[in-house]
Amino acid sequence: MPRFPRSYIQTTYFHVITQGLNKSYIFDEKEDIEYYIELMESIAKKENICLLAYCIMNNHAHILLQTDKIENLSKYMHKINSKYAKYYNNKHKRVGYVFRDRYKSEGIYSEEQLCNCINYIHNNPVKAGLCNQAKEYPYSDCNSENKIIENGYIFLDVDNEDIGQEIIEEFLIENNLKINELKNNEVKLKELLLLLKRDNDISLRKISQFLQINRERVRKLYKN
Repeated sequence: MPRFPRSYIQTTYFHVITQGLNKSYIFDEKEDIEYYIELMESIAKKENICLLAYCIMNNHAHILLQTDKIENLSKYMHKINSKYAKYYNNKHKRVGYVFRDRYKSEGIYSEEQLCNCINYIHNNPVKAGLCNQAKEYPYSDCNSENKIIENGYIFLDVDNEDIGQEIIEEFLIENNLKINELKNNEVKLKELLLLLKRDNDISLRKISQFLQINRERVRKLYKN
């Protein structure tokens, strides 16, 4: 079992970089990249890993992940890379190492770092001249669900607009309230916030948009 820096204990977010031996192109065909992505996603579920962002280039891969146990990170990367190495060697009728040394990993310790890391990962193909915009590159998750960060936590902002609106409308009817009356009734407003955020996992950003209330007010009311 590898030893990790003590500072890793302070975070559950990690930026992982894995590279081909001698910087060789190990992801040089579409089917190779798709297989590696399939491994990332399937093994993540087994090892209690949450994939937050990734980008697969020709000779290396960037992965941003979250895990509550640092040991899961090592198991996860070992399983992915060993399975891919076996696949790659069989395909090309070769033997030996496929990846350069061990993967590299860096802890993420702030919301700013988290945002910068996501942007860095998604913009790798742009910097390499492979596309003009990050969303044009087919082998990253840039075009997946929008990632929102609130209070140091990152989550997927799924399309739950219809659900949110329905909950609000039903709440107003049940409590015989109009939207303006609701905004001035902090007890009922807090009750609705808990229903939307805690029970239905709707982001505070979305709630702020639905109710047309300042997000800072929404955040403070939800926390208090």
